Amino acid sequence: MLTALLKDGTLFNLADSTHVLKDLRKLRSLDYFCPVCKERVIMKLGEKRVWHFAHYVSGICLSHWEPESNYHLSGKRQLYEWLKKDDPEVKLEYYLNSSKQRPDLLIPSRRIAIEYQCSSIDDRLLRQRTTDYGSLGYDVRWIFGARRFKSTYRYIHSISAMEWTAIHYTKHSPVLIYYCPDQKRFCFVTIFYTLTPTKTVCSTSYYSTSNLSLAQLLHFRPTPVTAIDHTTIWLKQKQIWRQNPHGEKSFAYFYLRKLFYSKGHTIRMFPSEAGIPSPYNYILETPPYLWQTWILVCFLPTIPQGNQFTFDNVFRSFQQIISINLIKVRKSLGEESSNVALALKGYLNQLIRLKVLKEWDNERYEKLYQPQIIREIERSHHLDSAILKRLQ
Repeated sequence: MLTALLKDGTLFNLADSTHVLKDLRKLRSLDYFCPVCKERVIMKLGEKRVWHFAHYVSGICLSHWEPESNYHLSGKRQLYEWLKKDDPEVKLEYYLNSSKQRPDLLIPSRRIAIEYQCSSIDDRLLRQRTTDYGSLGYDVRWIFGARRFKSTYRYIHSISAMEWTAIHYTKHSPVLIYYCPDQKRFCFVTIFYTLTPTKTVCSTSYYSTSNLSLAQLLHFRPTPVTAIDHTTIWLKQKQIWRQNPHGEKSFAYFYLRKLFYSKGHTIRMFPSEAGIPSPYNYILETPPYLWQTWILVCFLPTIPQGNQFTFDNVFRSFQQIISINLIKVRKSLGEESSNVALALKGYLNQLIRLKVLKEWDNERYEKLYQPQIIREIERSHHLDSAILKRLQ
């Protein structure tokens, strides 16, 4: 930690840029106390690590202070210095007695709490912390250590359950923020689609601390990206789903696999109109090829070709399978029906573009044709490519 209490209750801040080593060495003889547990702490002034305070007895305050690496201490100190330029009243490691929370940085005037998270914690704990801040009227922004950034290859990023829980959902797209103290720059990850519960199609934007303000961080607007080759990305992913679907362990997978087997097919032969990019698909945790296949092989066959159905018809059916956990909604983005409706409409709009459906007024749809299960893998690959090109 970077702050400690003096005997008179004054908070001593080691992150203050006015401190010099010569003076701090003289001040080491004073007594310092943890702001949370009130036990004595020692001032550490080594050359390899950021100057900080540490408990004399290891483990005495673990309920409030997690072990901090030098990477974490450096990042927290730099973020503090960066924020002070915009708001001199920013508080470092301020302890909120009412909730027993100690955000890394607090901006009281804006009711903003900022947490710099480098280590892994349970996503349920992170969700609870976010809720606790909200109950006090604080909007929390989680910034992750850039070492957590895991990019499979360009435009593909792996996001853990913990990171999904901390995501900031703008009116444009979900956004994650990372900070690297070594390079002194932020990385904004804007998510467009999900391929699996953790694998995402995204873009990255980098900003140095000198080129980014607090207002820009709080109200980040992603720059439109045209360079992403969505057709190639989705075609490669569909090949994975078709060649090796057995890595999937979800309820939806086992349900659909059994259904396909009962009709003499394998699930790898799912219709080519499934497993395609659709707006807001990240709202659903279940892989897109599975929940889209359910619509094509479970719901759509109940509608005769040429007949109409309403959005409410398909939405109610979809909500029923969500209620039995056949399809999972991503908890971090909320389970409100309006969110599910966005994901569902996003896919129906793609089916309209593919002329599987025709849209009429008042959210009514006409079924134009029934997507088929093709037995030959080569034909499936060819149709996958043709359909994705039509959606470009």
